[in-house]
Amino acid sequence: MAISLSRIESYLDEMEVNYKVRDEKSIITSFGEQPNAVMVIILLTEEGELLEIRTVKHLDDLVAEASEEKRAKLLAWMLNANYSSKIGAWEYDPDDHDHHLSISVPIEDGDLTLKQFVRMLGVIAKSATLIPEMKAVLGVADAAVDEKERKRRELLAQLHALDNDSGI
Repeated sequence: MAISLSRIESYLDEMEVNYKVRDEKSIITSFGEQPNAVMVIILLTEEGELLEIRTVKHLDDLVAEASEEKRAKLLAWMLNANYSSKIGAWEYDPDDHDHHLSISVPIEDGDLTLKQFVRMLGVIAKSATLIPEMKAVLGVADAAVDEKERKRRELLAQLHALDNDSGI
């Protein structure tokens, strides 16, 4: 059973997320506050049987401008993040330094519930909070993350996740 773009729109409306329909297969939205906001693309392919949610370049051109050593550190950070997560995968293209977080879900003979969609979009939205940490890995001076602040954010995110699990 395929999913329609109008179904995704209804989920976004229910979540009160601002978005823009880009074409008959995709929606664009964003999460986070400037300067650490990320654009997100929600894309239906295979006639609605595959849903992909992905970010677009978390760090703009900072990765392309970084040294090989700093890029290697960021890749190690991404691999560790992949290892530590159950949903989503960090992807990197060494040719153009495109990097993003992506979640792909086949919906061939099943259905996608609002709760599943909220969980996936939550993982993508949380990635905006990781930008300062990623900048610190790249050695961008103004992006240093205080360790206490990072831990506080993690705990708040965990509390938020627990709160969300009891709701929808």
